[in-house]
Amino acid sequence: MRMLHRIKKTVKKAVMAVNKNGPHSKSIKKALQSRADIEEHQSLKLSRQQKKNADDYAVDVLGSKEYAPWLYVYTLMQGQFKEGWIPSNFFDVRVTPVINKSVGKATKLKTFTNLILRTESIPDIAYYIDGVLYDRAMSKISIKTLSERLSELGGQVYVKADDSGQGRDVFRISAEEINNDFLKKNGNCVIQQSIKQHEFFKRIIDETVATLRITTVKEKNGDISVRAAYLRLGRSNTSWVQSDNSVRAAIVNNSGELGEFCYSSDWRKWTAHPDTKVAFAGQKIPKFEEAVNTCAELHKKIPHLTIIGWDVVISDSENVKIIEWNARHPDIRFAESALGPCFIGLNWEQYRK
Repeated sequence: MRMLHRIKKTVKKAVMAVNKNGPHSKSIKKALQSRADIEEHQSLKLSRQQKKNADDYAVDVLGSKEYAPWLYVYTLMQGQFKEGWIPSNFFDVRVTPVINKSVGKATKLKTFTNLILRTESIPDIAYYIDGVLYDRAMSKISIKTLSERLSELGGQVYVKADDSGQGRDVFRISAEEINNDFLKKNGNCVIQQSIKQHEFFKRIIDETVATLRITTVKEKNGDISVRAAYLRLGRSNTSWVQSDNSVRAAIVNNSGELGEFCYSSDWRKWTAHPDTKVAFAGQKIPKFEEAVNTCAELHKKIPHLTIIGWDVVISDSENVKIIEWNARHPDIRFAESALGPCFIGLNWEQYRK
């Protein structure tokens, strides 16, 4: 109890100190809370030397000590400090706006995605834009035509609002519930076919559809590479994977093998899914190489973007399906914590103040 009280007191004091850190404040608070969670739930503690290494690197390489808190988190997770890590707030404030420019914002428009990517890998059925319904080819359709199409497919569908993300503004409903009133209420959105996941993921947890987060990067010579990948699983009390209530497990090699541990959003650590008790060590993601290649090939279509985070589902028929992509805020926190440094050689440190 004394340790828990000390951690909470330290976090509260640190949060008060960063309240005026402008664009970094929210991320710094998250880092401080993450550090406290790891220290509490995993019984770890940052050594003085580790903290000094992180502080010095933040100042000397990245230009400010405000980048140190995420380096603390990464160090705790890996048990040692490593040069080359990119702190989440440095990435969000200094890197992404430069390397992805304003083009990254387009990835938040779900109704716009397939106009850019032009792929059968996206499970879009129809779009509702400014009060008008369109089919997958962007031809106008009536609500009756949509209803008939949904009836043919059967089952439930996902409705995702433009600018939705991390499980927010996403609805899983029956096809019969789609009508003009529902669409008007929720505004511009995409209607996506529900995907039945591969048996491999059903064996881990069947209540939600598992997603792979695959991060691709455009190298200096224009080639596309995959820099990180991990598995995201839902909990037994959710209908789909939500960032603040999910389990993440690192994919540790190119063959799609899972690491020994998984982590919740508050950094609790397990060797098996906390709800189903299915272990992770040694398990291999099916069709992982195909998923990686699909993401890399799609990234080639948009060389304007340097980094993209892809959310991928492997279906029961072993097809690769892209359900989300993000180049506006492609989160790197878990990747850097569990697998990093993931972005060595890209010279992102040059974007320091």
